[in-house]
Amino acid sequence: MGSNKPTLNTTGAHIQKWAHRFPVFAARIVRELVHFIYPPTCAGCGQPLHSDRSEPFCPDCLMTLELISEPYCPVCGLPYATEIPNPHLCGDCLAGIHYFDRARSTGSYRGSLRETLHRFKYGGRTSLARPLAHMLIAPGKHLAQLHEVDSIIPVPLHPKRLRQRGFNQASLLARRLGSAVKISVDYASLKRSRWTEPQTGLSRRQRAANVRGAFHLKTPEKVRGKGILLLDDVLTTGETVNQCVRVLKRDGGAREVVVLTVARTVAM
Repeated sequence: MGSNKPTLNTTGAHIQKWAHRFPVFAARIVRELVHFIYPPTCAGCGQPLHSDRSEPFCPDCLMTLELISEPYCPVCGLPYATEIPNPHLCGDCLAGIHYFDRARSTGSYRGSLRETLHRFKYGGRTSLARPLAHMLIAPGKHLAQLHEVDSIIPVPLHPKRLRQRGFNQASLLARRLGSAVKISVDYASLKRSRWTEPQTGLSRRQRAANVRGAFHLKTPEKVRGKGILLLDDVLTTGETVNQCVRVLKRDGGAREVVVLTVARTVAM
């Protein structure tokens, strides 16, 4: 009669099988432990989230998100208030105000998205880079396909501002987006060489004057002939990115420059 007693070979096979699975189980245990000690919170209001929710926002904050969808200006992505039969350029794009080739933003700079960006940018909540960058993946991939993007460049901060804040919010977003869409991030080429006052509360003309000559290229050869995705957190009048795009194209010889932001201001 055959014996049911495990042999050395079968025992070894079982050990190898469980040893192979152990890292997966260990990672799951650690993940559950972290969620127990530090439960996930809503990116908008900071309240605890149910563990089975995949979205970074609670239902209340999710309802206040004003995500941008068509119809919008085919160049700058400005959403139109009403349905239109055919896409057309907005007034700014007809006037040739913008230097970029195309721009897209995920949502309007209001409600939960505005609160989230404020907590991220001014409150030091760098962990919010993850959910915010996740929102950029779909439009980032779309822009990369349309314009053959070679690298992502975050809008730089002046060294003084970087010391004050401790991080560049655009760089944190760019790192995560670049990893997700498999595009390299160039942190070194574009520099902010002149200190500028905050743009908040300034008119378009004042904003343009405030950032004029504030940027320069350290390594123009890295952008020459390339498709660049310029990344920032918020697009307001577009004067900051305009100056960046101007330097990238005029001084660096970039082939195309597209702009991607988490949010943009939209007139009521």
